[in-house]
Parts: sequence; C-alpha cells; structure tokens
Amino acid sequence: MLNNQFSSNFVLSMVLESNQLVDIITQNVNTIVIVINPTGELVYISKSVERILGYLPEELLGEYWWKAARKNTYSAMEMIDSLRNLVLLNEEAQNHSTESMLYNSKNQKIWILWNSAKDEEGNVVSVGYDITSRKKNEAKLKRANTLLKEKSKEMLASLKYAQSIQHAFLPSKTFYSERFSNGFVFYQAKDFVSGDFYWTFEFEEYYFVACIDCTGHGVPGALMTILANSLLKSIVRLQKLRDPAQILHALDSLLYEEFNKNNKTKRSDGMDISICVFNFQNQTVSFSGANQSLFVKRKNSIEVKEYKGQRYPIGLYHDVKKQFSTEIISFTEGDLFLMLSDGFFDQFGGDFDKKYTKKRFLELIHKAQGNLSEIEYLIETEFINWRGISEQTDDVTVIGIEI
Repeated sequence: MLNNQFSSNFVLSMVLESNQLVDIITQNVNTIVIVINPTGELVYISKSVERILGYLPEELLGEYWWKAARKNTYSAMEMIDSLRNLVLLNEEAQNHSTESMLYNSKNQKIWILWNSAKDEEGNVVSVGYDITSRKKNEAKLKRANTLLKEKSKEMLASLKYAQSIQHAFLPSKTFYSERFSNGFVFYQAKDFVSGDFYWTFEFEEYYFVACIDCTGHGVPGALMTILANSLLKSIVRLQKLRDPAQILHALDSLLYEEFNKNNKTKRSDGMDISICVFNFQNQTVSFSGANQSLFVKRKNSIEVKEYKGQRYPIGLYHDVKKQFSTEIISFTEGDLFLMLSDGFFDQFGGDFDKKYTKKRFLELIHKAQGNLSEIEYLIETEFINWRGISEQTDDVTVIGIEI
C-alpha cells in the first residue's frame, strides 16, 4: 500500500513517468490514486478504481469524476471546494486528509479516506483508502451504543419506579416515634431496590415490629420482600397469631409452599428475620428470630445484651425440623432495643478493607452514653466512615426503639 507519508513530488513523478507502476502497486490493495490539475479536472486515476467503484478510469477523467460517484451536486461541489482550497495553499507540499462518501456503479455507498498534497505545479495528488468496512463497523457500534443507552434509560426508569413501589410498602417511620418514646430506621439499599425491609403492625394492645433480610438484593430480593410483606400480614390478620415463634413457623411453611407448589422446581429462596411483639399492658416484649438477634441496652446501663435467634432461615431446609422459640423480655421506660440485618456486620471497609463484624457494632453501642438519637447518629456516621470508598456490600437495615 502506498504510504501516505510519501512526498507529493515523488508520487507525481511516478504517475507521470509510469502510470503502469502505480497501477501495479494499487492493483491488489483498496487504494485509489488520483491527480487533479489546478483547474479542477481529473487528469489521472489508477486502474484500481474499477475494482473499488466499478468505473473504468477513462469514464471518470475530466469533470465527470465530480458527478459520477456522487448523489447530488452539493456533494460534488463540497469535494471540489475542498481540493481547490488545497490548490490555493501557498505551501508546496501541505498534507490534507478528509473522508468522503462515494457511490459505486451499483449505487452502493463506499467510504474513502483521502490523503492529499500539492506539488510545485499546483496539481493535487490524492491517495484514497477504502474505509467502508471500518465505517460500517463504526455505524453498527454507534447503533448498538444508542440502543444500549435507550435500554439503560428504560431500565433506570423502571428501577426508580420499582423503588417508589417498594417504599410505598414500607411502614411510616413515624410509627416508632408515635407508639414509643423514640425510634429510628437506618435503611440503606445496595441498589435502587432492596432485599431488606422492615415491617410493623398494630392490633389491640400489640405492636409488631420485624426486620427482614431476604435472599439476594436488587430486583430478586425486592420481589421477595413484597411476598414476605403479604404473608406476614396474612398470618397476623387472618391466623391471628401473636406469638413470634408461631409466626415464624407459619411464615416458614407458607413461604416454602409458595415457592414449591408446582413441584417442578425446588427453589432455594428464603429470609432471615427478627420479630418483636410489644405489649404495654404487661410491659413485655416477645422476641423470636431466624438467623437474627435482638440487642437490648437497659436504661442507665452501658452493657448490651444479645438475645439470639435460632440458626434456621425461613423457607429453606424444609426437611429439617425447625424449633423456633419465643423469649419474653420485661422492659421499663428508657430501655433501648435494636434489630438489624447482617448487612451492617458484613460491610467491608476500614483501613484494611475488612468486614465490620458484630463485635465492632456491640462496642459502638456500648460506648454510646446518650439516648437513642445519639445511637442513631453513631450508626449512620460509623457506617459511612467505615465503608469509605468501598462499594456497599449488601442491603442494610437497623431498627432502633426506645421505650
């Protein structure tokens, strides 16, 4: 292939001394060599034009070159003006590159990259490279990028709408401040939608509060939360269960039945959950958990006691006989209760990019000297500072209640 670094004088001398030599050089490559005189007429074109554009060289000599391979006069005049501007340059060998779209004899689009230079006599020598394949690939890539952007935009809009739907299912955070002395929820989804959710229900003298961590996160986890929300309401409203352990047993059975009722595909979806039922008439809270704990900090005490749930998930391992039990805990005014998913413990960060761990969380709560508002502030700032620039590992939910 002719090197576009060749000087115009050398290329022109080859053309004038031996057109046959140029034709030999270009016969097996996708390259056209043309010479335009100062009046704008084509005085030479290599035989390779027949292979690339389908025209014989003699068909294009003179002014017909400007019309034959172009769809309209405007395109022809644009090319003529470009080369005439090059002719008018004062420099004798100014390199000039441009791309142009031509049409071959079959009316197919052909893209040519022209590298042009002017000789001492004002002739413009141009070496054109067939870049049609490259342009087609660029067009395909552009279309693919455009489609990808459109799909990404649609997906983002769908996720935002799904987020609004999921938030509509979440109870109002005022539930905690209106039913208790104080309360908060630190809810941090890993993606737009979350596999974590918190649930509340009020019936007679009972206040139900649950923290649920469903399998996965994102859209799959979010779908699980909608199902879990529906099942919990059904259990408490229709079955009228008040004991947390019985609620977990019922939830475990219903979730397994929902995912395996067609007996075709065994699902491995489940959830971890802690559930508390507060009764202000007898000043007690009933607790049961599946792979989650309840943390209690008594008024005027720096100690944090952990009430552990059973080591069974809800919905999974149905061939195992699960034993959920209820812990009844007396409370007085000023006692603090914390329920949370494992996302806080499992968050990577710190100086060595390690998991936060339950131990650090208990130390954080232990050193808190104030009320629940101080603990809420500590939890939020601690999580942000620990994560730093690390990606969020999982969905995070922390529920705090002060009696």
